[in-house]
Amino acid sequence: MRHNNRWILVILVMAGLLLSACASKPPVTEKIQPAKVEPIEGTDLKRVTLTEKAAERVAIQTALVRETQVVRQREVGGQVVASPAAEAGTVLVRVALSEADRARVDRSQPAVVLPLDDDGEDDDEEAEGLEAEEIDDVEDDDDEGTALYFSVSSSGPQALAPGQAVRVKLAMLASGTTPRKLVPYAAVIYDVNGGTWVYTKEPNALSFVRQSITVDYIEGDEAFLTEGPPVGTEVVTVGGAELYGAETGVSK
Repeated sequence: MRHNNRWILVILVMAGLLLSACASKPPVTEKIQPAKVEPIEGTDLKRVTLTEKAAERVAIQTALVRETQVVRQREVGGQVVASPAAEAGTVLVRVALSEADRARVDRSQPAVVLPLDDDGEDDDEEAEGLEAEEIDDVEDDDDEGTALYFSVSSSGPQALAPGQAVRVKLAMLASGTTPRKLVPYAAVIYDVNGGTWVYTKEPNALSFVRQSITVDYIEGDEAFLTEGPPVGTEVVTVGGAELYGAETGVSK
């Protein structure tokens, strides 16, 4: 009987150890997803919400949609002319334009005069050109009333001489008077069909929604838009590809 009691005691001790081991196991926790993707009612789009750690890992960066009056440049041919209207140390450059083209020149912006090489090609060393100011009321027998005249320095290594052919860069007003929205080109996302989008950031949140844009043209690091989010909207400039992948399942 004493032998049986000893075995019972051993069994109880082992059972206690097993129960203690089970109780020490950490509770099973639900895995937290780095991005929550929710359909937006009435659209084919989805809202992507990141956790703070996910946003840090992706290194999300944003910039604001801006607006500007677009000024474009047009390069035309010109000629250095001798004129009593030229001040000492300067020459005049005449640019012949049609009435329509003259009306589109932004007269508030300076022109840039660039000489031609002997073979008519650009001279890379003189690519910056000479800034020129417009001169009014120049009398010229060859002028039909639509030419523009610009005063340019006649000294220095880029000195010009009467009769010399030059290139002139003119600032042109954009068609219409509506300013253009612009975003950093890094914010532009292309879908598999060639559509253009940006990811907008919701205020005071880590939620992002893809919005369609229409790009007018790209200049340097900026994308000028004819359609896009309101001015002042935050758009994603770093991390957009990751958001697109989370939303659509398509890796960029």
